Amino acid sequence: MTESEFREYSLSGNLFHLIIQVGTPLAIFAVFNCLFSILDTMMASRLGTISVSTVAYLNQLRMILNALGSGLITGSMILINRAYGAGRNDEAALLMNTLVRLLAILSFLFLLLIPFVPSILRAIATPEEFIEEGTPYFRTLLVATIFNYINLLYINIEKARGRTKVIMAVNIASMILKLILTALFIYVLEKGIVYIALATLITYIAFTLYALPHITEKNSIFRIQPRLVFHGRKGYARKLIAISCPVAIEDSAFSLGKTVVNSMAASYGAEMIGALGISNNMSGLVTNFENGFSDASSSIISQNYGAGKNDRAVKAYKSNIVVTFFASLLAISVLLAVQNPLITIFASSRTGFNAEFMATIKGIFIFDIISSFGLSLNGAGMDFLLGLGKTRITLVLNFTRIFLLRIPVLLILQQFIAHGPTALGLMMMISNCGIALITTVISFRIAAKLRAVQKEQQ
Repeated sequence: MTESEFREYSLSGNLFHLIIQVGTPLAIFAVFNCLFSILDTMMASRLGTISVSTVAYLNQLRMILNALGSGLITGSMILINRAYGAGRNDEAALLMNTLVRLLAILSFLFLLLIPFVPSILRAIATPEEFIEEGTPYFRTLLVATIFNYINLLYINIEKARGRTKVIMAVNIASMILKLILTALFIYVLEKGIVYIALATLITYIAFTLYALPHITEKNSIFRIQPRLVFHGRKGYARKLIAISCPVAIEDSAFSLGKTVVNSMAASYGAEMIGALGISNNMSGLVTNFENGFSDASSSIISQNYGAGKNDRAVKAYKSNIVVTFFASLLAISVLLAVQNPLITIFASSRTGFNAEFMATIKGIFIFDIISSFGLSLNGAGMDFLLGLGKTRITLVLNFTRIFLLRIPVLLILQQFIAHGPTALGLMMMISNCGIALITTVISFRIAAKLRAVQKEQQ
């Protein structure tokens, strides 16, 4: 479809069909994106348990920095989609190019951090055994994060256009390239974890080279125009930052909170960090699959809300609850069927199979997988709130999830449960299911208010 044709479809098409059609490629893409993390962890596991724990730990730090840019993009796309849904194309173009300018400034600041990586790692109490090998790994990931911002921008533009099959195809190609490079570096050349980061960087650069022509398409509402990037309209940057700051803060805080949890998990042994990371990555296959449909609904909700169709925006949210429930049921069934051979791979290294490490992973994973249903409900609610621009509410919810339902809960569990996998697994289940309940109650209250407002206007 053209951009104008998809806008009309978004505002009037069957919602179940729309969410499934737009969301299925996003869900498949999200699974492959999650496989990036799993493959990194799997390759690192060949190098030993300390290496796999280093990768798991530092990836959380990278996510903090990545969240600044992705939060800025996510928040900005709320306003861009709203303008697009209302037919204000000139405003959408100005907002898009203001976003590009802000991303360029953020990327430059990241480059300034590279010389100070060892000091930063020590300042946040990184285990000393992670720092020597982790420093070049993290520096390489910093550069990769900058290219990933361009890629995330492209993905969000294509999502707004409804071209999610393109996103799926490009990401599958990227995953194949990543797989080949990582296997070459680790299995053939027998290099260390820094080469895992190098494989990620090369893959992101290749993705960027593909994306650039598509985000500069002539006659597109969303195209990058240097004239608008450097000479944007006054006040637009402030508007984007205002709506994006809560998203960026919540994503960064969420990753920071996971880093704190990793440090707390180390009290059960350094290998516990790796086991927790592996379990999270495996259950993340389910979460990412169901979140693909929620991502689709977020754009649809934003466009309909911008067009003044409050009732349809609410129906999109409720339709998404049904879709994500069945998506999670399907993904959980598949993952449970292959869990043993998958965990066996993670528990194997160059020194052989580690049965104790496998048991540790399984002890956490059983709780992680149970909480996936809660995460599907929470994801639907969070994307509904994001679609409406309620970023301050999503900020509070994510802070609640980490700093009330996760870290304090683990502190309490550590006082009574000496078995690490049980304590960590219970923490994940309590925080994930608890936040799902809170998010759903808030979302339904806001949905009722939206419908009431539309009835008054009619």
